[in-house]
Amino acid sequence: MTLLGNFALRVGDKDIVLKNRKAQALLGYLALSDSRQENREQLVGLLWSDSSEERARASLRQTLHEIRGALEPTGFGGFLTDKLGVALDRKNIRVDVTEMIAAADAGATHPSLLEGTDCVEGIFRGIESTDPMFQTWVAAKRQTIRDHTIRKLENALRRQDKTVDNTRDIANSILSLDPTHEEACRVLMRLYAVTGEASTALRIYKNLWDLLERDYDVEPSQQTQDLIAEIKLALPLSGSPAPIATDTLHLPDPSVRHPSAEPLQTDPGSPRPAPTKLVLSVRPFYLAGGLATKDHLAQGFRRELISCLVRFREWQVRDASDSQAESARKKADNEYVLEATGHEVQDAVQFVLTLQDGSTGAYLWSENLNLTLENWRQSQQVVVRRVATALNVHVSAERLQHIAGQQRIDLKAYDVWLYGQATLLGFDQNRWDDASELFKKVVQRMPYFAPAFSSLAQLNNSYHIVKPGVLRNADLTRQALSYAHEAVRLDPLDSRSQLCLGWSHAMAKLYDQAMIYIPLAYDLNDNDPWTRISAANCFAFCGQHTRAVEIVDTILREQVPFSHAQLPWAYITATRFLAGDYDGCVVAADLAGDLNANVPAWKSAALFHLGERDAAAAALSRFFTTVSRRWTLEEPARPETITRWLLHMFPIARADDWGRLKEGLAGAGAPVDGIHHHQW
Repeated sequence: MTLLGNFALRVGDKDIVLKNRKAQALLGYLALSDSRQENREQLVGLLWSDSSEERARASLRQTLHEIRGALEPTGFGGFLTDKLGVALDRKNIRVDVTEMIAAADAGATHPSLLEGTDCVEGIFRGIESTDPMFQTWVAAKRQTIRDHTIRKLENALRRQDKTVDNTRDIANSILSLDPTHEEACRVLMRLYAVTGEASTALRIYKNLWDLLERDYDVEPSQQTQDLIAEIKLALPLSGSPAPIATDTLHLPDPSVRHPSAEPLQTDPGSPRPAPTKLVLSVRPFYLAGGLATKDHLAQGFRRELISCLVRFREWQVRDASDSQAESARKKADNEYVLEATGHEVQDAVQFVLTLQDGSTGAYLWSENLNLTLENWRQSQQVVVRRVATALNVHVSAERLQHIAGQQRIDLKAYDVWLYGQATLLGFDQNRWDDASELFKKVVQRMPYFAPAFSSLAQLNNSYHIVKPGVLRNADLTRQALSYAHEAVRLDPLDSRSQLCLGWSHAMAKLYDQAMIYIPLAYDLNDNDPWTRISAANCFAFCGQHTRAVEIVDTILREQVPFSHAQLPWAYITATRFLAGDYDGCVVAADLAGDLNANVPAWKSAALFHLGERDAAAAALSRFFTTVSRRWTLEEPARPETITRWLLHMFPIARADDWGRLKEGLAGAGAPVDGIHHHQW
């Protein structure tokens, strides 16, 4: 199967012609899907999102019939269908995209990457517009494939056991996917310089300079400028080896901290230790004096900066907002601390940002920043580039612009959105409606701003959770799904939009469709702790327990930091229970506290299943007391109404999972008569 470019299918020596673009899209989706089998509901939601359910199902049946009719005469038996699902037998197919990924995983290049064009952008070319939802999936899938391939090729580029030709191919492959990738440019420049082709090195630099200036209005990094200066002056390259006597290219020692040095091993015979990821701790941004009327601007900039920083896998970002916990915590040897202090002026916030080596206390970088809404995006990019330079980490201009964004914004509306985000993250049930009104104002002024639609969807999805006693509202659920669809349409590469769309489908009991977008969100930003923990929670609710537990276990093993110490444990509490790990559920609940009122209920049910009935009853009593204090209805909070509210709160796909929760609560003493699964 060919997906890099125009779709093509061949069985043996015979070309298979599928005139139906939906059939081509369906086969391509199956070939790249992470699942062994796709549910028919997923395929309907992805390829016939604008059709009625009955018509979409009929169209799917017709498409499957067409594919079978084309494949069966060839004797190919790897296209498998039944009443529930559709699958391709991976052992009997070859797909150029997966071969390209496998080559990158092995540290090799694929021929398609050496053709001088961005072959990843050509995936599903001509059929990506088959359906609006398929189009958003394609855009996100292309990005995850691009990021993965570049990351693996970067690792290969930094290995020493390469020939000159192999090094050149790897660097050129990276540049075909990201023309602004300065590390690859520097490797090529150094390669051509040491092999006597300085003019080629100069041409590579000029092309890079022109591209950065024309498209991004920035200059190459200091490392790259220093390297080209050495080449122009015909000086020996810092750390460069003697003239090459074999076909192996030995690059500079990574221990030499020089602007032009690449982090590569000098001795090809010695094993290279696994690199330790840098830790970047972001402390609170403080404003001194006054009434801090622009505090939401400062804190909003910090949140969005963290959101930008976590997209880069070159470092791990810590949200170091808990000052007491941070003072007691021992700093890692490879930890760096970013902090800012400032004060308000008439239309701006003046910051002094510093980056400090956490182990030595030495300051690596500082900068004065006059932050306004007008220079918001530019300031964000400046900070990321300066931090990356100080830590000797490559950040490409193209990647940074995509992540930080260059979108035209209505400045007043953006200010309102920041204020609304601060309200939303406060989880204040009394101000929840205020946040909704703020986001609606933003949408009116900026109908092209995806985060505002994501915020509205999140508000609607959480309304009945934040306000104890309030039951689900079908209108709010439909609105949330509509908002989430619009957010993804506006920015399909934003992991927050994809995550929100997945949750919105789950809340609407469209669990199969949710499992299209949650994995995409995870793949788009699997370095973000909140994306990971939220995705794990949704996997658990949708019955994907193994995947959920794998993510949670990895987070705990890596000791991933969170800004709210208790909140992730509330997510883990539910995930552990649904996976049948009742001991783990109880431990997580004890760490979660009462931030989420429903946590003691999960603990109570888990304790019952562990045979600890007295403890289960005590936890249930605590749950009733906690919810009663936060009850938002005029109707009194009684055990019957509280239990009904809880059991209809979560989008639990499997009736047996929901039944275990109900059984545990009933065993602890909760009144559950007349309450049924999906009775909302």
